[in-house]
Order: sequence, then structure tokens, then C-alpha cells
Amino acid sequence: MIADLEHARRLAVNEQRLARRHVNLALAASVVHTAICAFYMWGGYFSASLPVFSGLFAVIWLGNIALLTLVRSGVTRHRPDPSLSLWVALWLTTGFLISSYFVETPEQSAVFGEVSTDGFRISVMMVFFAAMLLASFRLNFWKLMALALYASGGYALVLLVAFADHGVRLNFTVEWLQWLIFSVTAAAFCVTGAGINALRSRLSGKNEELGKALEQVREMAIRDELTGLFNRRHIMEILQQQQALADSGDYRFCLCYLDLDHFKPINDTYGHGVGDQVLRRFARLVHDSLRDADYTGRLGGEEFVLVLSHTGLEEAWEVAERFRARLQEQSFSDLHEDLKVTVSIGVSEYRMGEHIDDAINRADACLYRAKESGRNRVIGETHMDSVANG
Repeated sequence: MIADLEHARRLAVNEQRLARRHVNLALAASVVHTAICAFYMWGGYFSASLPVFSGLFAVIWLGNIALLTLVRSGVTRHRPDPSLSLWVALWLTTGFLISSYFVETPEQSAVFGEVSTDGFRISVMMVFFAAMLLASFRLNFWKLMALALYASGGYALVLLVAFADHGVRLNFTVEWLQWLIFSVTAAAFCVTGAGINALRSRLSGKNEELGKALEQVREMAIRDELTGLFNRRHIMEILQQQQALADSGDYRFCLCYLDLDHFKPINDTYGHGVGDQVLRRFARLVHDSLRDADYTGRLGGEEFVLVLSHTGLEEAWEVAERFRARLQEQSFSDLHEDLKVTVSIGVSEYRMGEHIDDAINRADACLYRAKESGRNRVIGETHMDSVANG
């Protein structure tokens, strides 16, 4: 069941993974833009010199790499838009606009001969719609409209500057008709993009709800309902993991088998409600007494197990004894004035290569000796014990 939950979690939408994919696709659009301009440079339709061309695209790609690094490093993961969609789109659009200025329409090319070149400039700007499509997954209508106005206004400015530059030849009617088509298409993208963004937002909300539900189901699958500690199945999985670590190298761990003393009389005398309260308080006390690297679980009834990682037998016995003494000092008078709660504990250390059940059985045998010796004590495999005072 746990494996199924992990598989379901991987299938759910991961915002950081989507952010990385988003910026990767944006870079792919920049690759297409670079390839188009390089092709025009080779064909003689790019008016800039090779050093200017190289410098322009060096700056463009330095910006691309900086944005990619920010997103992939996870620095932006807590932002409302971890993929920095608006900034990426603005940076790409700026590169499209500047490079489109240098695309000119000479009467003849050394490579292509006499060809119609009226669509060359707009072909550079058409890559903008790929960037806008990506941005629509993150930006609302007004941000998309601001991006469209920036592109449309920038394109108009490029045409005006190009007309003012007598070294750049343009077909007035064709160029401005293409600008008009570009602007109308960009506005249409704002409407459709806003719909895409709304759909993504709803999907993101559903994904967040699914993530919370998966976490709740996982907790229900591995936790004991009454005490909140790990249940028997999960603590056995942890023991198998600890066994694998111990069998593979220099690693030790110990087991502490705990059993509340005279728990059945507590239920019979004070009622099951009080018994449940004792178990909850006992579980909280156990949990608060352990390190973050240790584990505790309820095996059933009043039986519990502690898994102490990186711990030898003597140290484990000391941990168990401190807990035994702490429980003995704990007051349960708010549940009933005569209520006293103690615990007996058996301690064993896992031995490399043995079956995990062998270590459990040795801890259980030590627990049995603690019960037979009068309860409220800790007995380990070395026969150390602690007898309660008084």
C-alpha cells in the first residue's frame, strides 16, 4: 500500500518539476530564434557584422543561463511563479525585438539569389508566440496583455527605427500589415492564454488537495490510530531497513521491547476510556524521550517497541532505564487519584547476519524475565537490570 501511495505521489503535479520543464521549453524557443537569425546571417539577410551578431547572442544566452540557473537551483520554488514566466518571456521578447531590427530585405543575396524577403522580419517575431504560450500557463489575462503590448509596441518601434535608418530597406505596406496581424494575434493569445491559466490554477488547487489527501492516507497507513505511533507493519519495515544497514557495514542498532505493567487491571478497574488515555500519554512520553534518529511503534495492546539506531547494548539499556524511571515519576492522578503506571522493558542488540525475528525474540525473552522478576525494571541480554526503588 505504501508503494502505491508513493507511485500516486509521483503521478501528481509537481510544481518544481513543471517550473524546470517550463524554463527548458523557453530555452528551446530561444534556440529556434538563434538558429533562424544564424541562418539569415549566413544568407546575408542580417545587417549586423559578425562581432555584433556574436555579442548580441552572447548577451541573450547569458541571460537565458542566469534564468535557467535560478529556476533549476530551487531558489524560486517559494515564489507564486517558480518558473519566473513573466521575466523569462520579457527577456526572450527583448531578444526577438532587437534581433528583428537587423533582419533586412536586400534586393539580392549571394547565397539565395533574388528572392522575396517580405516575411523575414516577421519570421523572427513569430517565435514570440511560443514564449507567450508558455507564459499563459502562469500569467493571468492582464499580465499577458502587458506582455502582448510590450511585444507589439516594441515591434512598432523597431519598424519606425528601421524606416528612419536609410540603410535598412522595408516594404512599408507589407511590414505594417504584418505588424497589425502580429498585434491582433497577440491579443487573441491573451484571451486563450487566460483560459489556459485559469485551467492550470484549478488543476494546481486540485493537486494541492490531492497531495494533502495522499499524506493523510499515508499517515493512516503507517500510524496507530489510538497512539499516533508507527503501527506494527511499518515498524517491521523499519526493522528490515535497519537490518540491511547493519548487515552492509559498521552499523549497530538495538531493540527495546516494552510492556505496560498490569494494564488489564487498569482497564477493568478504571474503564477502557482511562486505559486509552494511559496509552496515549505513554506513547507521547516515549516519543518525546527519543532522538530524531530513533523509532517507536505500537505492536498491539499495551506492547511497544523502540528501535535505537547507532546504539550499542549498554547505551540502549541506559536509554530504556531513563525512560522507565521517567514513567514511574509521571503523575496520572488527573485520570484517577490511585492510578500508577509502570513499564517492563527487554533490550537486545541485532547481530549481523541473523534474522530480525531472532533479535525480537531475545528482547521478548528479556521482557519476560523483567516481568518474572517483579516488573518495573529493564533487563538486557547482559543481564543488567534496574529495580524500582520503593
